[in-house]
Amino acid sequence: MVAALQQPIFPSASSVPKSRSEAPRVVLYSAFRDNFHLTTWVALGALVQGIACLVLPARHALLPIVFLLLQRLVRTIMMANSIIPDTQMDGVMMGKFTAQIPGTDGCPPTQPAEQDIVVILLATRSNHPLGLLAKGYRDMGVHMKAMLTELHEDGEQYGFLGQTSWVSTNERYSNNQTMILCYFRSIEGLHAFAHGPIHRKAWDWWNTITKTHPYLSIMHEVYHAPKGHWENIYINNHLTGLANTTARMTVDGQATRPLFDARRGGLRTQLGRLGRSDGAEDEQYGENSY
Repeated sequence: MVAALQQPIFPSASSVPKSRSEAPRVVLYSAFRDNFHLTTWVALGALVQGIACLVLPARHALLPIVFLLLQRLVRTIMMANSIIPDTQMDGVMMGKFTAQIPGTDGCPPTQPAEQDIVVILLATRSNHPLGLLAKGYRDMGVHMKAMLTELHEDGEQYGFLGQTSWVSTNERYSNNQTMILCYFRSIEGLHAFAHGPIHRKAWDWWNTITKTHPYLSIMHEVYHAPKGHWENIYINNHLTGLANTTARMTVDGQATRPLFDARRGGLRTQLGRLGRSDGAEDEQYGENSY
């Protein structure tokens, strides 16, 4: 027996905390920070401090760095002791929840994982000593931004469901691969976007620079999960992955994100979220604390 879905967590989309990862400046900051080794950043800091020692009186040269470190230390202590709000918790949704896919007409799903889903992993990397400052990498970023802009502004025609950006952490110490994880409703929708004018323009550009820019890397992987063959769970988490979907459903006349309480009912277990049980199979382990 498969349990029906309950009401979504939020009555309207406007009440959902906004994920900080959506801010373009955060993506740019992360990429620029990763472009250099830690020792390079330390050396740059030492250079700035050395210049300060040359132009300022000795007793004043250390004031900027002492003030900065003291400010960071005091702020961290105050956050850790709940004296001021913990900004690292901004956008975090407390509790256990799961993301589902509404119909193309905005109707809420009636069962878990009742729609197909297509996932594409699209990644780039610069293998040049200058990293993202190398010739051609900026152009690659311009094309990528144009494609994402089209998807966010007019992605409904392609069945676009949302995206999240990532930076690899297990390849090398700096200038790592950056990846965009995108969700679509169907292979046909993804294929239509791939052959659309914006992606074709990027495609044609790439074909003209592969011989002159061999240090630039691109890759993609595509996965198609039929209905009943995908699930997700988020616990005390910010909106990322499918939970950060741009899809909306209409409940009581209001637009809301398709996020559902997964603490009880069929959504509390993996088989339940796959639409294959009522979630009772985990009762043998006792009640969960979340």
